Amino acid sequence: RQECERVAQEEGFRYVHSANEPKLIAGVGTMGLEIFEDLADVDVIIVPAGGGSSASGNCIAAHELNPNVRVIAVQSEAAPAMWHAWRNRNLEPHPLMKTEHEGIAARVPFEMTNKILWELLSDFVLVTDAEINDAVKWLARHAKQVVEGAGAASLAAAIKLRDDLRGKKVVGVVSGGNIPLARFAALMID
Repeated sequence: RQECERVAQEEGFRYVHSANEPKLIAGVGTMGLEIFEDLADVDVIIVPAGGGSSASGNCIAAHELNPNVRVIAVQSEAAPAMWHAWRNRNLEPHPLMKTEHEGIAARVPFEMTNKILWELLSDFVLVTDAEINDAVKWLARHAKQVVEGAGAASLAAAIKLRDDLRGKKVVGVVSGGNIPLARFAALMID
């Protein structure tokens, strides 16, 4: 990322950042619009957070359509940079990034997404990689969906928060099927 930013600046190119990009956040925010089209009385939206663009986009959509909807971000405790940034209100890089789930693996928190999350996010939870793996297996076995760990993180969070979510209408954002075949096969044999 840093090298791309350097070359873009030197050559006069426009660098499209993976999180600090308003159009990207707006694009993934359409997911929030679709949620409200299908379930206007949703109480809680749980969304995975890597760089935070999806969580930010969903926060913006939810806040505009129903400010009472709680949006909860989820990240692996083995790569908690965004969680730390949200909780501590700072943008310091975090040294721990050992998750096997690439889509939510972040070491550096990003300014634009965190500013949105600091203002609009209701809560942020951490789950273990083992809980994410269990969610990947559950989705494959019961929903017949092949989902990467980042996409299954919302289910892992919902399971972790099940007592608090009981009786509520909850949407878990399940996105991404880019799980390596060998990892998926190993999980399914377990």
